[in-house]
Amino acid sequence: DLDVYIEQPCESYEECRSVREHTNLPFVIDECIKDIGDMVRILNDRSADVVNIKIGKLGGLTKAKTIRDLCAAVGIPMNVEDTWGGDITQAAIAAFAHSTPPKSLFCSTDFNSYGPTKIAETTAQRIQGRMAAPIDSGLGVYPRFDVLRKVWQTEPVE
Repeated sequence: DLDVYIEQPCESYEECRSVREHTNLPFVIDECIKDIGDMVRILNDRSADVVNIKIGKLGGLTKAKTIRDLCAAVGIPMNVEDTWGGDITQAAIAAFAHSTPPKSLFCSTDFNSYGPTKIAETTAQRIQGRMAAPIDSGLGVYPRFDVLRKVWQTEPVE
């Protein structure tokens, strides 16, 4: 048997909920979660087996923590991540994931391993398939300003 999850098959929540009503496969809601009201609706409708908590999409760590704590309290597993990011974002994801109750953490993503450019030094690294939490104060991030300056100077500003 394969563990197959259906993740956000449609753009709108209503469409996703309709698909959910027609499958027995585990279901993940992702892009539809924009605030605590969306999460409460998902919980009331029982429309997800797992939810993706994207820190930036929710407005930062404080708002993500509110939703994370609600999900943990009712027992719905979470994938903790963000929409994308490098070393700095990864440090926030890793710290947030490590502060999530283990039984509530479905998984997390190590975005800093995807990018070609290292923009910060951090201990939030994948080690043997597991994400290490930052060990220095704060997020344990030391930006590489030389790299960030080059990116800033070459990117068009809108």
